Amino acid sequence: MEPFTMTLKCSFTTEDMLESALLDDGLRRLVARALRRRVRSLRDLLDGAVLSGRTWNTASKQAPVVEVPKLLNIEFDTKNRIIITGRAKIRTSPDQPFVENSFKLRTRLGTREDGRFIRLEEPELALVLECPKAWERK
Repeated sequence: MEPFTMTLKCSFTTEDMLESALLDDGLRRLVARALRRRVRSLRDLLDGAVLSGRTWNTASKQAPVVEVPKLLNIEFDTKNRIIITGRAKIRTSPDQPFVENSFKLRTRLGTREDGRFIRLEEPELALVLECPKAWERK
């Protein structure tokens, strides 16, 4: 078999994106990556890593964990940006509990290296900080 090149022009509606397992999974992974970068910089600030350096890397068990189990809504604004709303589970370190947060992410989808990699361009992230359920009970 010979490799081939394909150029595709298409458009998606909100229902297409939420009902397609492939698009939903891809968007959840892209959102998790954007959230992980924000959590990583926040943890660096709290750990004092700006001055002393990190004691962990992204592949270690000490690294922050971000999961996006479900996307709730997808909208488009007047500037052709996608607005993704959903829930995320975030744990900054292994000794901390998972915190479930709502988020909204406004971005454009783009590619690099001639379409080989899909990425978020100019992401704007809004997190709703919520108290963990275990802390509420105490």
